[in-house]
Amino acid sequence: MEGLTVITGWFAENEAVLSGLVAFVALVGLLLSPFGGSIKALLFKAKQKPEPGLLTESKIRAAGKPTIYLAPFTGSSEEAKNFAQELSEEVRRTIANLTGSILVTEPTLAEYTANITVLLTGSRSRATLRLQDCHSNEDFWSGRFEADLDDRLEAIDQLSAKLSTSIRYEVARRFINRDDNSFEVKLTRMGFAMVSSDPAAWDEGLATASELLAEQPKDSMFHCIYGGLLLRELALSYGPVPAHNLEKAQGALQKALTLNDRSDFAHAMMGRYLLYCQRDYRGAKRSYMRSLELNPLYAFGLMGLGYIEIFSGDARKGIELSNKASASSDIYKKSGQLIQAVAAGELKLGNFDTAVEWIQQELAPEDDYTGTLVVLAAAAGLAGNKKVAEDTVASLKEKHPEISIAGLRRWPYKDDADWELFVSGLIKAGLN
Repeated sequence: MEGLTVITGWFAENEAVLSGLVAFVALVGLLLSPFGGSIKALLFKAKQKPEPGLLTESKIRAAGKPTIYLAPFTGSSEEAKNFAQELSEEVRRTIANLTGSILVTEPTLAEYTANITVLLTGSRSRATLRLQDCHSNEDFWSGRFEADLDDRLEAIDQLSAKLSTSIRYEVARRFINRDDNSFEVKLTRMGFAMVSSDPAAWDEGLATASELLAEQPKDSMFHCIYGGLLLRELALSYGPVPAHNLEKAQGALQKALTLNDRSDFAHAMMGRYLLYCQRDYRGAKRSYMRSLELNPLYAFGLMGLGYIEIFSGDARKGIELSNKASASSDIYKKSGQLIQAVAAGELKLGNFDTAVEWIQQELAPEDDYTGTLVVLAAAAGLAGNKKVAEDTVASLKEKHPEISIAGLRRWPYKDDADWELFVSGLIKAGLN
């Protein structure tokens, strides 16, 4: 009995210690239980601080850019699933490097979801892309792309270029139709104005840029697009870009690169400026190459290298490269700049009839770019195609009554003989 009394007395004197021990044992038991995993995760999350520069949900929403989620790629067979996984890595890398959108890893943060399914049959691969608006749950665009499997890496490159380009531009097209008038929506509309042959679209884009100029001094994409809009004569007219706009454009493009040296678009736009406005072939090549270092499958950069070859090197090689690069999207295949450059290359090679046929085949009636009509007139004149030559000159004079040989801007042919041949074609077509 004496021992029991001693033990009882010790318990009474050390009640606080025992309570703590009991609580500790209970806590350890709880943490080791299945339910304890959730508690530990919550405690860790609460203690963990966001990494500097980490894109939190609030930062993503504040950025205002379209957010894209790439759903896990699927395949119709085990082999197709393996191919889909390899393709997924390349598409993800490309989309992640885009400056006009944000690639998110959580579907709940996405405004747009890209679903891609791969089918392999024999020596052919097919990737089907379906784009979904997460707000309306609407499938708003779909397309399918094929590649030959003889060279697996080449097939992945081809499909990745087509898929990433389609995602980039179809999401942007959807984005500009939103009801809000946010800065990012306005900026995207400005970008689409640059691929339009409608002078009103360019005027609206420049007007928007002028309104936003003072408000967006640190947005790289804004300055890049603004610089492109200042070069409107390259798309809409036959004459040179006014000196004051050239200076502004150069400053805007340089500022865009200063603010973000990792923008494939900004480097490609600088390449375009250097090639078409300065005839600086080395500088243009450096800029286009830098855009491709950032995005090796970037069609705009690859086409730029093709244009440099057309005007200053191997025209045949340039035509092949330009056409191959443009195959990634209709927005490139139908661009006035591509149509003009390829026709100018055929003209340089002496393939005058081919140049005429190319333009007539590719030029949509609603996209009557002045530059395209100029090269069509030159090619038709050299080919002796009197009807096409006269009709094209008449169209040019209807759009620009004052047009003349003396007022033409110099096309970026490096060799004076190539430019003189071009001009002689216009004279034969009836342009004074």
